[in-house]
Amino acid sequence: MVGSYVQVAQTGGQGLRIRANPGLQGEFLFLALDSEMFIVQEGPVDLDGYTWWLLTAPYDEQRVGWAASSFLEYIPPPE
Repeated sequence: MVGSYVQVAQTGGQGLRIRANPGLQGEFLFLALDSEMFIVQEGPVDLDGYTWWLLTAPYDEQRVGWAASSFLEYIPPPE
């Protein structure tokens, strides 16, 4: 999965909390919205009942952090 493109999905419009570290205790950094695209940089880490991946937004390298895979889906890379 490292190097894959993913998008935020199935949050019911609530968005996905991106964290500084894997796990529910990781510091909250920002909220990623449904359909927002990221590249997987690192992982997986299994913690707190979730599988966590380190993500970076391809359009803004400041948007980086850990997310639970339950709310991510694979997408093809942009052309």
